[in-house]
Amino acid sequence: MSKLIPAIHDRRSDRHFANKPLEAEAVETLLEAFRWAPSSNNRQPWRVLIASSAEAQRAYDDALSAGNKQWATVAPLKMAIIGVPEEQPEKNGIQNYLLDLGMAMQNMMVQGYAMGLTVHAMAGLDGDKIAKAFNVPANAKVVAGLVAGHRGRVEDLIEEVRAKDLKPSTRKAIAEFTFRDNYGVAYE
Repeated sequence: MSKLIPAIHDRRSDRHFANKPLEAEAVETLLEAFRWAPSSNNRQPWRVLIASSAEAQRAYDDALSAGNKQWATVAPLKMAIIGVPEEQPEKNGIQNYLLDLGMAMQNMMVQGYAMGLTVHAMAGLDGDKIAKAFNVPANAKVVAGLVAGHRGRVEDLIEEVRAKDLKPSTRKAIAEFTFRDNYGVAYE
């Protein structure tokens, strides 16, 4: 089996972070993994905004959904993942820039796991609040949040969040989502 499959299989979107800053070298490595993601026609329609000052971190935390505020506020690295749709135009009704950003985020998440970090992507944030607080131009769209840090102790999470991190990671069987020749015809 490929060496990469175990890292993909074992990676989790945990929510526990140690109360310890992330080293600049670790941040650079995560950004390097993000940077080398594939993108259609190599257009790289992405931006990463890092909330580093105390004021910026408060603004970031304020934009989180109530559920994410239960755990993501303690993460030392807080990022808004931003796409520029005009750099990767829609084609055949598909927003290609979203695919590109998703691949870049996955690169960062697998790299973070390989480094022993907790890295968690979030859709649970108010993109308009992020855009306003961080002066994101109108032609750019906040697509997701992403937080990272050293792994903490799951025992330190509140019970509701701890249960999510302790739940076994499962996936549908390949036959449940893969078809052959026609949609609905089972892949066997």
